Amino acid sequence: MQRSALGVITLRREVAARYERIHRLWVSARNAYRRLHDEPIQNLMALRAAAQRLDQLDRGRAALRRDLKALSD
Repeated sequence: MQRSALGVITLRREVAARYERIHRLWVSARNAYRRLHDEPIQNLMALRAAAQRLDQLDRGRAALRRDLKALSD
């Protein structure tokens, strides 16, 4: 399906905005995981939940990065 140049530019901007939002969420999740990991007495349930959230956001970031790369070609 052919898209107009304006449509591709708009789509690229939308994907870039979603990537920026996911990246900010990923950074905050990474900081939360590190903070939990560095505590002297670790809460394993919270640490596991933080690790799962970090993994989920990382997969989302990777998918958006692939989309951005595909749109730039």
